[in-house]
Formats: sequence, C-alpha cells, structure tokens
Amino acid sequence: MKFFQQISQMRLVLLVSAFITLTGNFTFFEKTILVYPLSQNTLFVTSLFVWLFVFLSALLLLLCFRHTIKPILIILLMTSALVTYAFNNYGIVVDENMISSVFETNASESLDLVSYKLIPYVLFLGILPSFFVWRVELTRLSIRSQLFQRVKNIIGLTLVFVLVTISFSKHYTSFARENRDLRLYINPTYYLYAVAKYVNAKFDTASTPFMEIGLDATINVQANSQRLVILVVGEAARADRFSLNGYERQTSPLLEQESVISFKNMTSCGSDTALSVPCMFSYLNRENYSHAKGKNMSNVLDIISRAGVEVLWRDNNSDSKGAADRITFEDYRSNNFNPLCNPECRDEGMLSGLQSYIDERPDSNILIVLHTMGSHGPAYYRRYPQAFEVFTPTCQTNQLNECSDEQINNAYDNTIVYADYFLSKVIELLKNNAEDLDTAMFYISDHGESLGENGVYLHGMPYFMAPIEQVHVPAIMWFDKSFAKEVNTEALEIVANEPLSHDNLFHTLLGLMLVETEVYDQRLDIMAK
Repeated sequence: MKFFQQISQMRLVLLVSAFITLTGNFTFFEKTILVYPLSQNTLFVTSLFVWLFVFLSALLLLLCFRHTIKPILIILLMTSALVTYAFNNYGIVVDENMISSVFETNASESLDLVSYKLIPYVLFLGILPSFFVWRVELTRLSIRSQLFQRVKNIIGLTLVFVLVTISFSKHYTSFARENRDLRLYINPTYYLYAVAKYVNAKFDTASTPFMEIGLDATINVQANSQRLVILVVGEAARADRFSLNGYERQTSPLLEQESVISFKNMTSCGSDTALSVPCMFSYLNRENYSHAKGKNMSNVLDIISRAGVEVLWRDNNSDSKGAADRITFEDYRSNNFNPLCNPECRDEGMLSGLQSYIDERPDSNILIVLHTMGSHGPAYYRRYPQAFEVFTPTCQTNQLNECSDEQINNAYDNTIVYADYFLSKVIELLKNNAEDLDTAMFYISDHGESLGENGVYLHGMPYFMAPIEQVHVPAIMWFDKSFAKEVNTEALEIVANEPLSHDNLFHTLLGLMLVETEVYDQRLDIMAK
C-alpha cells in the first residue's frame, strides 16, 4: 500500500503512459494486426507497444513537472478515455478537422454521441485512474535530483526508442510509408498532434488579414426578370441512397415526380461539416483550401450580396461555420423561431415565414440558403417525424454497433425520405412564386456518411483515406418553366453524369444569380458547361 501512497514523478509518468498505451489502443492494434498478421509479426507488434509507450513517456517527462504533472495526467486520462470510446464504438478518427467539429458543434449534436456505453469508458479509463493520480503523494526531491532523474530517464527511453526502431527498421519503414492511416488511431499522441494543429490553424486564421474579392460584382441588367433561388445545404446525405439516383428503395418518390436534374457524380470538399461548408462557398478549390485563407476571404455569398442580391441564411444545423458571418443569419435550432420542434427542430420549420420575407422584397433578386439537420448521425431515428418511418425495424439508439445493418440502414433511409419531403415543400414554395419570379432550387449535401462499411460509422475521416460513402454526395436542381427556358436542360442532363465537385458551387451560384465579376470562371459553372 505504501507504493501507492508515495511515488516519484518519473514512476507516475511511466505508470500512466503504460496504462493509456495498453487500454487506449485496441483499435490501433486491431487494425495493425490486419496488415501485419500476428502469426508472422508477433515481435514487431509487441515492439509497437514498447515504441508507443516509450514515445509517450518521453513526451510527458518533457511536459510534466512538480506543479503541472497531476493536471496534465488527469486531463490526458479523461480525454484519452473519450477518444477510446469514439475509436471502439464508431471507428472514427480524431484529426484536426474532427477537433474542429467537436469545438464548433452544438450541445444537441454532442449528446447524440453519448450513451450508457460511455460510462464504463469514462469511469474505468478516466475517473478511477485520475482519482489515483490526484490522491497519490509524490516524493519530494531537490531540483538537482529531479533534473538528474529526468535526464537519465529521457536518455534511457530515447535509447530504447532508437533500439526498437533499428531492430525492426524494415517494418517501421513500410509502416510509415504504406500505412499512413494506421497512425491516426494512435492514442493519445495523434489526437494531441491534431489539437496542436487545430490551435495553430486558429492562430493563423485570426492573424491573417481579410481579403475582399469580387469587388466589381454586379447583376446583369439585361436579365428580363428577377430571380428567387433557394440553396438547400444537406447534412450527411449519401448520393447512393436516393432512388432518384438508382437506389432500389423508394426513398425519393416526391422528387421523382418533379422535373429535377440529379448530378450523380458530385464529390464533397471534405468529409465533415466544419471543413466542407466554408470550403464549398469559397473561391479556393479543395486542394488549396485552408481555414486561414478561406475564412479570411470573401466567399460567394458575400460577393452575391455585394452585387445587390438579398441573401438570407437560415440554419437548423450547428451553424454556418463562418460562411454566413457577413450576411443575414437566422437560427432555427430552437422553438424561438422554428415552429416545428418536438423537441427535435425539423428542417421544414425553416420554411415558416419565408413567403413573407419574399413578399417584402418585390423588386429584389433573392438567394435563400437553408442549412438542414438532414441525416446527421448517429441518432438517425431522431432526424425525422414518426410519419416518415417507412422502413422498419429501425435502430433506436445512438450506439450503432448495437444495431444490425438492416436497422441502421432503415433508420438512415428514413432520413432521406424526410429530406425528399422537405425538398418537395421547397419546390412547392418556389412554384407559388413562379408567376412573378424565375425560381430555382439547388440541393447539395456537405458530405456523406459511413453506415458500418468496413467497421466505420458516421463521417470525418481524413480526406486521403475517406471512403466513397463519406464524399459522394447528392446534388439536385429544379427550375420553374420560365427559368428552364433560360437554361439548356438537355446539356445539363449530360453534365449530370460527369464528375463534379464542391469546387463548382462558387461559380454556379454566381451564374444562377446572374452576377458578373472577374472572379467568375465559366468553366466551373455547372450550367455553362
């Protein structure tokens, strides 16, 4: 018992490092063994444990001192427990974009990820070891003795690290070059790296001066009539789950009754909302986009508004991720504005009062953006009213690994059925205004969703390893009869089968709203192809 009542700083660090390495890396070793079968690579897999333990220990010895050791270790234990829960239950990766999503999401979305399964992770991997760290008494040594012990341990750990790496150099070389994705599951070093990148990106974004582009933007005065366009930004919708795109289930019956054009090969800018939404409205393409550059530059909504178009953003999701910072923004995530909350606020509620908004601007071109809750997981069963539970049985929990594939797919497909209904209501609103305005709808999702394929759920994987399910998104256009006469719909039907991406949205919106500016690129305008 005396061992636990008094312990050196060095030993406490080593104990916590061993505990986290052992308990927090099941997913990492599970995926590693698939690449390096244990029967042929027992020593290498064992060396990985030593390698991770040594690296984490050395890192903590550099950071932890007398007055910081306990707070740092407790924070590390608690966060590592949460990350382990995310790894083991959803197969998701905690990278820079995921960290951004965590900080920028709302409480309701965060609670969707909480379940009773989280309790043992937090209790046994977080609270209990943290309690030990808090209560344990640290031996008091002189500064000279502490420094000597610390240097001695760091040198010893470094030698072990080098020895292990050299002994399995061929394995580690292939591990680093050919299996980059495996490192993303290392707990806690990779998420610590991701946090550092996120903080650095925040500083870069805050310190980068804002650049205004499209200052020459004007509306084409030769247009014969005014335009009303509603852009619907979907959430976590997959292109392959719309019957409009050939899915065997009848998930989009109402859209199939309309003269819509579905762009079947659209890919997203990112695999999560925090990245995709600001990126899709940015002048920068996916390869060049960063928050530091993109969020400090006029986006397409800014330019359209500057040209004289009335621009409104209504949000039933987490927020606009900066895309609507300089235009009119209305929050529909509560019953203060949204009349359809029970308690989940429905996307259809964003249509409330829109007709009055349109009527109050009889001489204006209008662009309305509706940011939907859509198919946000993992609690798919909450994303639609009971009347839209067409496919049963459904997964009635946010713990997707407790449900069968059939139950998960049924619940998710029901969210698409509700999205189909919502889009039909948008079209109905536009039809009611077609006598006075040229009206159009453009629906496009921010990213897709994994539903258990290869053990992966939800979204947010780094783009280089994101499965097609997370980046292949639906994109649908509808035009009223007057607008359709100005659009070459036959050409659009051909374009609908070509590879397209979020990079096209910036220029397509400019074209839709008849905005002329030097930053417009006709080659990227879907309607001008």
